[in-house]
Amino acid sequence: MSSYSQDDILTLHPAPLTHAPTSTIATALLFGSITFATATLAARLWLAGLWSWRDGGRPFWPSSSYQTQPLDETSLPSIYNLLHHSSVFGFILLYSYICENHPPYPHEEKAMYDRDEFLFCIIIVVLLAGGRSWRCHCVGVAKDGTQQTNRMSKGTVSDLTTGHRKKRGDGINVNEDYTTGAMTAAVAPLPSADNDVLNRHQTEEWKGWMQFTFLLYHYIHATEVYNGIRVLITCYLWLTGFDYSLPRVLQMLWRLNFLVVFLCLTHGNSYILYYICPLHTFFFLIVYALMYVGKDKNYNKWWIRFKIGVLALMIYSLWDIDWGFFEAIHRLFLGEEPTAGAPFGTLWEWYFRSYLDHWSALLGMVFALNAPIVSLFYRKLEARSVGRQWIGKLSVLAGMMYAFVLWVHGPFMMEKEAYNETNPYFGFIPLILYVYVRNLTPTFRSHSMELLQEIGKTTLETYLMQHHVWLTSNSKTVLVFIPRFPRLNMLVVTFCYVKICRKLHNLTSVLRNVLLPHDRNACVRCLTSMSLVICGFYLTAFILDRIHVISLSAVGIVSVICGGLLYQAVMDSTWSEYHNAVKKAREDEDDDEDTSFADKSDVSYYTAGDLTKESIIAKLCPPIIGVMFLFVLGSIWNEIAFAGASSVGALPPQCAEFVNDGSWIPVDTCNESSRGMAYRNHHVASFGTCSLHGASFIWAWKEQPARTHCRFGLRGKAKLKRLLIRRHVLFIGDSMTRNLYHASLRAMGVREAGAYDATIPKHTDLNEVMWDTTPVNFKWVSSFKIISACYFLDH
Repeated sequence: MSSYSQDDILTLHPAPLTHAPTSTIATALLFGSITFATATLAARLWLAGLWSWRDGGRPFWPSSSYQTQPLDETSLPSIYNLLHHSSVFGFILLYSYICENHPPYPHEEKAMYDRDEFLFCIIIVVLLAGGRSWRCHCVGVAKDGTQQTNRMSKGTVSDLTTGHRKKRGDGINVNEDYTTGAMTAAVAPLPSADNDVLNRHQTEEWKGWMQFTFLLYHYIHATEVYNGIRVLITCYLWLTGFDYSLPRVLQMLWRLNFLVVFLCLTHGNSYILYYICPLHTFFFLIVYALMYVGKDKNYNKWWIRFKIGVLALMIYSLWDIDWGFFEAIHRLFLGEEPTAGAPFGTLWEWYFRSYLDHWSALLGMVFALNAPIVSLFYRKLEARSVGRQWIGKLSVLAGMMYAFVLWVHGPFMMEKEAYNETNPYFGFIPLILYVYVRNLTPTFRSHSMELLQEIGKTTLETYLMQHHVWLTSNSKTVLVFIPRFPRLNMLVVTFCYVKICRKLHNLTSVLRNVLLPHDRNACVRCLTSMSLVICGFYLTAFILDRIHVISLSAVGIVSVICGGLLYQAVMDSTWSEYHNAVKKAREDEDDDEDTSFADKSDVSYYTAGDLTKESIIAKLCPPIIGVMFLFVLGSIWNEIAFAGASSVGALPPQCAEFVNDGSWIPVDTCNESSRGMAYRNHHVASFGTCSLHGASFIWAWKEQPARTHCRFGLRGKAKLKRLLIRRHVLFIGDSMTRNLYHASLRAMGVREAGAYDATIPKHTDLNEVMWDTTPVNFKWVSSFKIISACYFLDH
């Protein structure tokens, strides 16, 4: 038994950030400085009476008029807009760090997979989306004869590989078959961007229901549907897009990588952990490079076919032939050391992830290049009689369904490892079938489910943030805000998660508009400046770590210094001009006969814009307010760290006090409802095993204060495999030890271990080999011999 007292256990905690990675410290310094400058600048504006002055009818707060404008280094509202949104982004990163490392309650294991529950959730969302948010984005005709839609479209083309593709049917007669130049008897009119095949609304809806399924798969650990989830990831990469201009390319790369880069810095994770982002980035750049080379001849069908053929040959050589090309190219950047998200090294993990979908982007390009032909196919059929139209459509559907059935009964039913080998070559079959059925009628093409569209708009944010603010431990455990009530906790955590993801989507767009305008030089200048600033703070964090002064206090002091320099630089470059602009606006209002008396009665109305009338309080108090703001923020963070739990990891030594503090309770721990009742009725926090045979007596640890950081829990099959692979496990003892032997085998995945078998002698040795590398043996020794041996050793 440990010698720690209860009071000692509750105080043996390292201070926040003490053992944090250098990148985490750098991120804290960066956003601490930005937050200080933002708070100080806001206080200065408020004290000077300039917080709500109007510029052309647009209020300074909120600065919505500047959210879509490029950064103007000489404009105070523009700079404040950047600082404000950057501060909000920093708060969200801090929230994710606290959820991961200082949660209010210990992280819990994921819910056990229930097929009925999984299907119920998916069907109820689809029915809700179809019944309550099925909307038409039909094309109407205005009085002037122009086409209009019943709502604004955010894009003119779908998110396919060709991005800004030029429709090969544009500029031709609606009755002309542009594939042959012949005139057809009847072709339906050319569609608009809102009701063409795979229009913007449709692709966002597609991403929405795929993302919901993907997230649910992660939350309840639905390993049974792994093969289907692989198809969904194939669909994501199939929808890769590109553009020719450098600003647009940089904006796309920003969209894909802005959030993930700061998550890697904040949590000290590797880029490969969030593998969807490197996959999208990699294949986006490949497609962009292919289409950029000889772009003037891209509408020559032989040239584009030649380029696609060259790309296909390169893909085949890298992934499908073991000539060592892949390793030779990627070994320059990737290693074999285990890291988070890559237990066998980043080189192997990248090969595995990229191999699974290495044909997806190219197949998406082929479809996109032929999308006008697909559209023409539908229009030709729909210009004919209903009977002939449906005979043609159903004939094609029958052929697709035949291929789909063969795929379902063939590759789809394989085990995980075997299916992974087939996904690059056959994963497009259900994809093409979905596209065909989803666009089968004009009604299908002109309608979409708005609820799923909204989910689809934030697929990147929901994918990334699920690792830290919905699930935790890099999506291995569940975040807990309401202990002992799993369903209620899921509701609250999901609400916060969705709100944060939508906010992040907005922040990413706003910061992209501000920092990456449609100007090559401005984009390069902003990205270079950002890189230098991040490197500067990383160097500062490295120095603090080397001299062993890492603490919240040190981070706060450095943030005040750097934030103060930033604040003063903004004041020196913009304050006088801002005052003059306010003064001129006030004078213009004085000359306006519509200026109300109530407006002029405000003292700040007359003093704003006059530098000589600005009080000493308005000049000196803002930095003090900024310091107080950071102090309060740091105090809250420090209290949360000491009062809350910790991230999942090795238990501290003081947890020996609680290791035997538990009891055997009757519960079916594979059922989440049963576990929730056990949490509430028996006041336990975690269970030792998951019984696969219904309710039985299971060991459960008593609930301890979160600040003890003592989180006990079961080790799943995958975790046990990592710990025990290529080892020899031996149990020696009587029937009590044999029961532990069977329980261990069940935890390793041998479900029938311990089942009654009359053919086995009662007192005998037992042997099992797990994963072809790990012998697990039981040697029978009677209790008398064990007691005798212990007595002999004692004497």
